[in-house]
Amino acid sequence: MSESDQQPPAAPTTGTQPPAAAAAGRGVLYIAFAKFYFMFAGMVVQFRLPAILSRSAFGSYSIVASIASFVNNVLVTGTIQAVSRFSAQQPGKARLVQHAGLRMHVRLGLPIAIGFIAVAPLVSRYVLLDDGKTSALMLAGMIIGGNSFYAVFVGTANGLHQFHKQAGLDITFATIRSAGLLGMAMAGLGVLGVIGGWVAAVVIILCAAAIWVGMPRTTASDERLPIKPMLKFFASVALYLTLFNALMFADGILIKRFTTVYFTEHARELATSLEGVMPWAVRITGYQVDPSVLADVQNAYYAAVQNIARLSYQAIIAVTFVVFPLVSRSTFSEDRETTRRYIAVTSRYSLIFAMAIAVVMAANPADVLGLVYAPDYVEMGATAVLPLAFGNVAFSVFAINGTILNSAGHTRPAIGIAAATLGLSIIGNWIAIPLAAESGDVLAVAAMVTAGAMLFGAIASGWLLTRKLGAFLPVASIVRIAIATGVALAVGRVLPLHGKLMTLAEAAIVGITFVVVLVVTRELGARDLDAIKAVRKKRATGGGEP
Repeated sequence: MSESDQQPPAAPTTGTQPPAAAAAGRGVLYIAFAKFYFMFAGMVVQFRLPAILSRSAFGSYSIVASIASFVNNVLVTGTIQAVSRFSAQQPGKARLVQHAGLRMHVRLGLPIAIGFIAVAPLVSRYVLLDDGKTSALMLAGMIIGGNSFYAVFVGTANGLHQFHKQAGLDITFATIRSAGLLGMAMAGLGVLGVIGGWVAAVVIILCAAAIWVGMPRTTASDERLPIKPMLKFFASVALYLTLFNALMFADGILIKRFTTVYFTEHARELATSLEGVMPWAVRITGYQVDPSVLADVQNAYYAAVQNIARLSYQAIIAVTFVVFPLVSRSTFSEDRETTRRYIAVTSRYSLIFAMAIAVVMAANPADVLGLVYAPDYVEMGATAVLPLAFGNVAFSVFAINGTILNSAGHTRPAIGIAAATLGLSIIGNWIAIPLAAESGDVLAVAAMVTAGAMLFGAIASGWLLTRKLGAFLPVASIVRIAIATGVALAVGRVLPLHGKLMTLAEAAIVGITFVVVLVVTRELGARDLDAIKAVRKKRATGGGEP
């Protein structure tokens, strides 16, 4: 997922498009392409790393990357939104805003990065129960520090309407980050080397951004904007972003913790079993059962399932960026009927698109997982694909609902629902994972609990949308999409197709079945084609808004 989530402002869509509107329209296309590229590059990394690293190394990398990304995503997204917002409010002072943003992160981003490094030993020992993660987490703290300053340059490019630079930075960073991660893995440098490749990519892109976007170039006589308003805005979005991102990573962290506990408690039994199966192994190799390494292997299998299941979420975020502009507070206050129509259409298309991807994976989870992962990943993770795939559909809806609620100014209730959703996920997994460890169903159980929490978040945020803004998904659409999902799922389950080529063919058949049922039930029709044509026409004329 791209680390620059701010879009260019919507341009007028009536009459002849002025040059500014045409630039905004091109900006949408630039950044949309960059987002898709960033998503694709991330997929390449996640699909190739398991083929290069050992199971335990990939699991170790996944848990370290999850914790670092949790903090990193909050800082980057909040910074880009803050800098671009204040730059747009004061177009002639974009460089002063940039200067204020850099000063802000001397007081915010840098201390957070230092704090992350400082608490890494505590997180490793008391959260992950694995002191071996300390070095990698400390190194990952440099990613957080570098990206907080890099985000200021991205936000400045957005505020200056230099969308080609914003997109170019995204694409460049995605490329060098992928090269760094995969290159270090191929060089055999292990988890520390892979994280080091990520750090190197951050350093390179930070230098490139400083050169391409430029430094503020202020003098002693220039006005200095206060950083307090920017910090206040950042704080207003940071809490929701923290809860939202925690929901993405909580299950994996808890799997690491509780499977480590389980393997520690059963270490003697595991050693006895190994001695019975391969009595020569310990004598010849000196191998000893390491509970933390065994837990890392479980994380590797779960990370593979997450990578597949999150495709619907990642795709819908990119697609909604292209198709639907972020809702502004003024839009909601000036035209409530337009707002209701916007919400209904946005929610409907988002659910259709996300479900189309999820049903393809859920219809044949083992073979779909086997397209990109080794047989043992399939054997261990296949049962977790279906619940997590549909759970991420709910997560996509939850994300869209949260975006609309925050844009409409209903931040406090949105935070409340996000907190409740995260609480359900943590409490549910805290109870369920230790119980499931005894039966060996940890991954499937964690996926079901997490999916249930995400479904709650989607329903609760949808209810809040209806209450506050008077619109959500039409009930008829929910029923028709559910019917299409059931039919497509049934078709996928009865098709006797296996092997990579046949799996792709089956995926196409399942997807086509889903769409055909939507057409037959009149959920999709001529009005949708007209809407797509209208979007293309506005893009062709330089309109910034679909």
